Amino acid sequence: MLLRSTLVINGISTVLCGVALLAAPGALAELLGVSPPVLLAVVGGGLVLYAAGLFWTARRHPIPDAAAWTAIVLDLGWVIGSVAVIEVGILTRIGTGLVALVAAGVLTFAVLQFVGVRKTPRPA
Repeated sequence: MLLRSTLVINGISTVLCGVALLAAPGALAELLGVSPPVLLAVVGGGLVLYAAGLFWTARRHPIPDAAAWTAIVLDLGWVIGSVAVIEVGILTRIGTGLVALVAAGVLTFAVLQFVGVRKTPRPA
């Protein structure tokens, strides 16, 4: 149950972030210090697609290990990418804080999904 509910909550937060990036890439690009704004729109579209994959995975019975591990690895990739973007130093102070906050949330999802995979009973 932990794995399924974490995938759903991850999907909800991911689609909300994706829609925000698609709805206001210009304003968010200025706030974050990212140029050109189309980059944020592309990331937003990717997040909406990723959220769809999370929802699809959460609906499967049982959740395939490969799908769960894919979500974990992709979330960890997001965290590593976020740290890299922060370290490059191109973001505004607000951008750095927001990217770090989102990365912390995504890391939390990765950890909870990992725990969920480990606690999910396996067929004999």
